[in-house]
Amino acid sequence: MRGITAMRGRIVTVLLAGALLSSLAACGGGAAPGGGGPTPVIVDTDMASDDIMALSYLLERPDISVQAITVEGTGVAHGPAGAQNALRLLRALGIRRAIPVGYGRANPLAGTQKFPLAWRNTADGMYNLNLPAWSGPQPSESAVRLLIDTISGSARPVELITLGPLTDVALALQADPGIAHKVAMIYSMAGAVRVEGNEPTHSRAEWNVYIDAAAASRVLRSGIPMTFVPLDASNNVPITTFFQETVQAHPRTPALRIIGAMLRGPYYTQALAYFWDPLAAVAATDQQAVQVQAARLIISTGQGPDMGNTRISPVGSPVRVALSASASAFERQFLATLNGGQPVPVPAVPASQRLSVSYDGHTCQYRGPRTAAAGQVEIRLANRSPAPFDGFDLVIGKLAAGRTLSDVQAVIRAGKVTSVPPWFQVTAIRPAASGASPAWGAALTPGRYALVCMLERNSALYALTEVAVR
Repeated sequence: MRGITAMRGRIVTVLLAGALLSSLAACGGGAAPGGGGPTPVIVDTDMASDDIMALSYLLERPDISVQAITVEGTGVAHGPAGAQNALRLLRALGIRRAIPVGYGRANPLAGTQKFPLAWRNTADGMYNLNLPAWSGPQPSESAVRLLIDTISGSARPVELITLGPLTDVALALQADPGIAHKVAMIYSMAGAVRVEGNEPTHSRAEWNVYIDAAAASRVLRSGIPMTFVPLDASNNVPITTFFQETVQAHPRTPALRIIGAMLRGPYYTQALAYFWDPLAAVAATDQQAVQVQAARLIISTGQGPDMGNTRISPVGSPVRVALSASASAFERQFLATLNGGQPVPVPAVPASQRLSVSYDGHTCQYRGPRTAAAGQVEIRLANRSPAPFDGFDLVIGKLAAGRTLSDVQAVIRAGKVTSVPPWFQVTAIRPAASGASPAWGAALTPGRYALVCMLERNSALYALTEVAVR
């Protein structure tokens, strides 16, 4: 009788999950099928800066109900500090209902991988956002129990949105395998499938998977429906100066003010970054933001150079993978949600300020003006190479007086370039990973600039054109 009951429950859960997926595909996520009210959601986060943006978005969505927040102790923020910061964010956003928050263990299931300490300390300090300190009850190391209790106690299957390593999710499934049948979908910012990773010592690994590859593999093989939002998708959605200026020009809501303050920090003004976790959050609620396909994935767990690699394999687990994304659809949904449902348009850049470079796997081509006004220009890149791991960088260099594109071409023809000529001042380097079409921004002062395409696979250089900036 017990086996029959469990089987019936499993069949019902599968049917519910299927209905939910059909609804998500049709309307972009959100409320449950049949008008059952907001979708119950658990957010598993490591409270990095992009997690704060993603969590703000999810908490502002009227069509989902965040039932719990679990902070990964293996993530960017240390567990206790990250949990307190989550509570600070709830208060700053004016969330009145009680949402339980817990944090998890500090060590991965296997290995000793950790995020850099400098990153962790900055995250512990909540990126100097100056939100009021949390003075209520202190959160506890209860993430695994909180996951189990929230999932098993929900009247409907929950969605789980993971924005960091998967240590606590794996431990919860190990402690109570039955909860797998009450999770409708896991949306996970994890992996790099056909593109290079972002962990510097393991070039094909993405940080969240690398930190606890054993946990990520265990969750992947759990049988729970999963949608991966890997670097392949987020490489299409860079954080640009145009977006930053738009947010800072519209400080209408607490959420927008928090995001605006975050984007003024050095991490977003002095380095290139993408909307990693925010894209995963939007993908869970708006299917127009990503292009999803079925695939079978496997994660390498051995303590070697392949650890954390996420790749397609015929013996892998069946999942949905977002391999591309629409920056405009993301920005539209993300900003409107943070602005209480009201649109916040990002101004379009005129064609006269738009530099476009494409790569087909063999050659780079430039399409755009030969002259532009000084100030911000948009750099549209399109990587159409059919080969995986075939990214390129557009290098923009300001030429000294009397130098021309011919001088750049002569240096390239002379052989392998090991240093930058003193008359070529590198002003901007903008990447485009395999299959990505990002639109970046760059500030150019008056002068003459050479545009050079550099292939990542062999460092080959191609001088494309000159652009005069006046």
